[in-house]
Amino acid sequence: MSDFNQQRQIFKELLDNKELVNVTLVTEDKGEFKAHLEVLVPLSPYFRRMIDSSGSVLHVPGTSKDTLKEVIEYMYTGKLSLKESKVKELIDTAQLMEVQGVIKLCKKYLASNITVSNCISRYNLAACYQFADLKEKAKAFILAHFEDVYKTNAQYCELHIDDLIAILSSDMLNVKEEEAVYWAMLKWVEADPFIDSSNISQCIDSSNISQCIDSSNISQCIDSSNISQCIDSFRFFEDHIWSNELISHNEECQGPLYQASQMFADLQSGDSHQIIFDLHHPFLKPRVPNEIIFVMGGWSAGSATNIMETYDCKTQRWFLALNSDTIPRAYHGMIWHQQKIYVIGGFDGNQCFNTVRCYDPVTHVWQEKGCMYVQRCYVSVATVGDYLYALGGYDGHRRNRSCEKYDSATNQWSFIASMHNIRSDASADTLDGKIYIAGGFNGSQVLDSAECYDPETDEWRLISLMNSPRSGVKCVAFRNYLFVIGGFNGTNRLSTVERYDQVTRQWTFVSPMNGPRSNFATAIVNDLLYVIGGFNGLSTIASAELYDPISNSWRAVTDLNLNRSALAACKVA
Repeated sequence: MSDFNQQRQIFKELLDNKELVNVTLVTEDKGEFKAHLEVLVPLSPYFRRMIDSSGSVLHVPGTSKDTLKEVIEYMYTGKLSLKESKVKELIDTAQLMEVQGVIKLCKKYLASNITVSNCISRYNLAACYQFADLKEKAKAFILAHFEDVYKTNAQYCELHIDDLIAILSSDMLNVKEEEAVYWAMLKWVEADPFIDSSNISQCIDSSNISQCIDSSNISQCIDSSNISQCIDSFRFFEDHIWSNELISHNEECQGPLYQASQMFADLQSGDSHQIIFDLHHPFLKPRVPNEIIFVMGGWSAGSATNIMETYDCKTQRWFLALNSDTIPRAYHGMIWHQQKIYVIGGFDGNQCFNTVRCYDPVTHVWQEKGCMYVQRCYVSVATVGDYLYALGGYDGHRRNRSCEKYDSATNQWSFIASMHNIRSDASADTLDGKIYIAGGFNGSQVLDSAECYDPETDEWRLISLMNSPRSGVKCVAFRNYLFVIGGFNGTNRLSTVERYDQVTRQWTFVSPMNGPRSNFATAIVNDLLYVIGGFNGLSTIASAELYDPISNSWRAVTDLNLNRSALAACKVA
C-alpha cells in the first residue's frame, strides 16, 4: 500500500470523527461537507487552484450534494458507488473537479454493460465527452447487433445523420441480409416527416443500397451462372426500393439507383462469366464477417491432418488457412475461450495426446499450453466462466470417465468429479452455467444416456435418456435447448436430431439432417446451426448444412475444401 493510501485511511477515520477538517465544500442545493485539503489537493488540481483564492469555504457549482458525497467518498477510499442514473452527473462533477480516478471508473462502468437498449445512449454520451475508446466500443456493439438495435432501440431514429451514415457504410455492419439495411434506413427516414431530401440521398449512398443484390450472390452467380438469387434480389429492388416514393421521387437518389439497376440488368443480360464486377466498388464491396467458423484437423485419406479452414458466412465460402498447426490430429476437442482457440487432446494415427495448443487468430501465433493429466482422444470439451473442461475420452488403452478443468491464469489442469458413465466419442456443451454431455461409447456399447455437471457443487447427475443411442454425436446448446445431432447407433450412421427441454426434462425429435453423419463438427453463427464434414457410413465427407430453427429445416451450404471426419470447429467472434 502506498504512503498516500495509508494517509487516506488515516484521514478517513479523522473525517468520520470530524477531526482536523480544514475545508468546507458547499453545493448548489445547500449541501455542506467537511474535508481535509491534505486528501483533496493531491487528487484534484481544481481544489489546488481554488484553495489559493477561496479560503476555507469552497463553493462547487453545478453539482448536487448526493453526487459530491460520492466523489468525496472516492477521494478518501478509492471506491465509487455507480448507478446508471448517476453516472452522467458524476462525470460532470469529476470533470469540473479534475478527479481522473472517478472519470476512469465511470468509463469502465459504461463500457462493461453495453446492451441493445443502451448502446446508442452510450455512444452519444461518449461522443459528448470525447471518450474515444468508449465511443468505439459502443459503435462496435451497434454494428455487431444492428438488427436488434434498429428494431428495438427507441433512440435509433434520433441518431444524427452523420452517425447513421458512419454505421450504415461500415464494413463491419453485421446483418444477415443486406435488405435489413434498407429497412433500417427507411425506418430512420420515415421517423422525420420534415426530413431534408439530401439526407435521404446520403443514406442511399452510405448504405450501399444496391447491396440488396448481396455481393455474395454476385460471386455465386459468376461462379455458377445461376442468377436466380440475383433475380430475387432484383425483385426486392423493384418492389421495395424503386416503388418507395420518398426514394424514387428524390432527384439526388437517381444516380445511385440507376447504377444499381444497371448492375441487375447486366446480370440478367446473358452469360454472367462475361460480366466483370469490381468488388471494391462501394456498391459491391462485401462487409467484413462478424463471425467466422474455424475448422481444424480431422481424419482424411487414411491419416490425421493438420489443415485448417475458415468459413465466411457472408460470402458462403471456405478458405484454406495458411497458419495451420504443425501437428496433425483427429478426434480432438476445440473451443473458443478468452479470445483464443484451444485445441485439446486428439490422435495423430500413432498416439493419443494430453497436449493443449492455443491459437491467436489475430496474431496467427500458436502456443503450447499446460498438458492434461490424462491422454484423451475422442474427448468432449466445454467452457464455463474462466475454465476449460476436458471430459472422458480414450487414452490409447482404455476409455474413461475422468474429467479435468484448465485454469488459464495458472496454466494448470486439475481433476474434477468423474462422470457416472465411461464415455469416449461423446459430446458436451454448456447451457445456463452447467455442462451437459450426451452419448458416447463405453468400450462395449453405444450410450443413450446423458449427464449434467454443476461447477458450483462439483457434481454430476444423470438426466433423461435420449431416444436413440449415439456415439460420434454432437451435442449443442442452442436457443435454450440441448440438441443432439447425428452420430452412430451401433448399426447405422444417423441423420436424426433430438433436443432436450430443461423444463419438461424430455427429449423430442426435430427435423433430421439431409444426410447421415457421425464424427463431424458444429458451430452456431447468426442464429443458425452448422454441421460440417464427418463420416456417412461409406466415406469421409466434405458436405455441410445448416439448421434454421425458425423453419425447423435443414439446407445444404458450401462444401469444405477437404473431405474429413473426426474434425473439430468453433466460432470466432
